[in-house]
Amino acid sequence: MRWEGSMFREVQQVPARGSMVFQPLALAGHRYVILGNDYAPSRVYRLGPGGHLEATQELLAPTPRAFAPFSLGHRHFLVASSFKGATQIYRHVTVDLGS
Repeated sequence: MRWEGSMFREVQQVPARGSMVFQPLALAGHRYVILGNDYAPSRVYRLGPGGHLEATQELLAPTPRAFAPFSLGHRHFLVASSFKGATQIYRHVTVDLGS
């Protein structure tokens, strides 16, 4: 949604059935939104150049409730705390596909 002075206008829809957390975060200089889902894999969206969210990855964290980014030196991680399973830690890796 975008505020236009007197009301919100829709910018983009994101499928969110069964979702319990929709969390924006910055990690390694990139901006993401993570949609934590109870009934399907959670989704990572990256903010694209046009300001729209682009689905980039699914996370298999069971029933996540929160996500927290942290860095150690030049390595970046994402912690996904879970309501029903073990906490998951993901490492952020950037792959350069250019030649």
